[in-house]
Amino acid sequence: MTAMLTLKKKVIFLVAAVVFCAFGISWALLYGVVRNGIVSQSRMELSRQTALLSVSLSKEGVSGFLKDLARWEGILRGRVTLVDSRGAVLADTESDPSTMDNHLSRPEVKEALSVGEGTALRYSTTTNMHYLYFARKISLDGGRTAVIRSAYPLEHLSAAFAETRNRFLLYLLVAVALIAVFGAGLVRLFFRPLDRVVASAGKIAQGEEVRFPLMAEPELQRLSSALDGMSAQLRGTMEELRSGREDLSRIVTALPVGVVLLDDGRRVRYMNGVAARLLAVRGDVPPGTPVERMLPSGEMYGLILSALEGGEESRVFDLPELDGRCLGIASRKTATGVLLVVTDLTEERRIEQSRRDFVADAGHEFQTPLTAIRAAAEYLLEAPEEETAGQRKKFLSSIIVQQERMSKLVDDLLLLSRMESEPPLRDAEETDLALLLAGVADQCRTHPFASLIAVETELPPRAPAVVRTEDLSRALSNLVENSLKYVREKFGTGEGGRVTLTLREDGDFWSIMVADNGPGIPPETAPVLFERFRRGDASRSRGEWGKGGYGLGLAIAKRILIRSGGDLFFRPSEAGALFEARIPRKHI
Repeated sequence: MTAMLTLKKKVIFLVAAVVFCAFGISWALLYGVVRNGIVSQSRMELSRQTALLSVSLSKEGVSGFLKDLARWEGILRGRVTLVDSRGAVLADTESDPSTMDNHLSRPEVKEALSVGEGTALRYSTTTNMHYLYFARKISLDGGRTAVIRSAYPLEHLSAAFAETRNRFLLYLLVAVALIAVFGAGLVRLFFRPLDRVVASAGKIAQGEEVRFPLMAEPELQRLSSALDGMSAQLRGTMEELRSGREDLSRIVTALPVGVVLLDDGRRVRYMNGVAARLLAVRGDVPPGTPVERMLPSGEMYGLILSALEGGEESRVFDLPELDGRCLGIASRKTATGVLLVVTDLTEERRIEQSRRDFVADAGHEFQTPLTAIRAAAEYLLEAPEEETAGQRKKFLSSIIVQQERMSKLVDDLLLLSRMESEPPLRDAEETDLALLLAGVADQCRTHPFASLIAVETELPPRAPAVVRTEDLSRALSNLVENSLKYVREKFGTGEGGRVTLTLREDGDFWSIMVADNGPGIPPETAPVLFERFRRGDASRSRGEWGKGGYGLGLAIAKRILIRSGGDLFFRPSEAGALFEARIPRKHI
């Protein structure tokens, strides 16, 4: 209960307790003084009474005294007893002397017979009451010795003492009430400055910028100044902490890696959005969530246990269940738990694999013309001099053709490299796609493969867009030439081949559809159609009509369209192949 009391109540209770203790001690002292005073006063009164009674006995004798006994009882208002020297009771105002015990053993009687006077405060078995006795030795007629005893019942003394006690208690209650009232006022007066200080501290705790009140008392002035200085330092520190926490939160949120902070109990304290995305965590992760609930693989748990033991470890996890995602996770011990840094290595793995595939494919593609050139060169080197000029010209022409194929391959690779290194839409200009597509169609009609193939167009009057004209023309030409090549392969020297170019609006984009009625593209080839060195039909790519193809045309076309803000898609078609190129419209 004491812990629940306020400081004000404690002070008031302490003052009240001190007052009660002071009055208690005073009452103990006063009780002894009053009691002794009342007893002493009563002894003196009883001494005067016994002296008066002894005079009456001397004048009137025992018979006269007994005759006036009732009168003496009314006058003295106390008990009067006459005892002879042998202890026999001769007379008593309250009892029959014949029924009373011998009083020689009574202390006051013995003392009186011995020294002339005796007093005692004791219980009377005759009347069953407490009395204050006073006995005096007297001489009766005939030379006899006797003891006259006078007594007051303690009821009279108790009444006087009770009156004194009651008045004392009344004064005590009045004093306590006055002390409580004035004490509460004084406590309120003393604590009012502290209440103002507490109120100011509460406002500061709520984030308000206030100053502690300036008070008149020098001690409280020093306290207020010290609290003001502490408050200013606290505000500065809190502002630095808030600013640092916000900066740290922004930095961690903006990091391209996932960050997970765990406590010693392996519960989540913080997780940024990147970590939630990489670990495929659904919904919010409130602080205190066990880490086991958010790990996509049980093998990751070993990193956490190792970090809790003080180790630092980094591992790579392949997660086919998360769409083939590859994650790198580094763990280390912190002062309060474990820090996990999650990195997405999926694209890096894909690029690395693509690089290896590219090197292998490019090496394979270079190997074919180099082998042909070497074979022709060795033949010319070892051919007999009588070899005809026609044979030599044939092999020299083969070397030139193969060199041109290598040059075209190098040009295509350089174009891919340039597109990957240059900023998108560099040197872009406003172009009419309708005119550009019409020019591509006219150019393709002169292609050697297009002699018996109908190249048809469906174009709007005008189609403004902002593109790199040369690159976009290259991409569209690749699409049309690719269609011409496979349509010619299907129809050969016969008629019936058709390539259609259609341009129309589609929301914020221009949609360019390149359709043909050639052999089409196998469904299993569609997913890798736009990768480098991949062809629509590998079995026919080196045929008569596919001669010279490297599988870079569609890859180059898709990258050009993506860098133009659009994209290139292969669409399912019932007959032949269908490609859709999308270019952002220029709004007028």
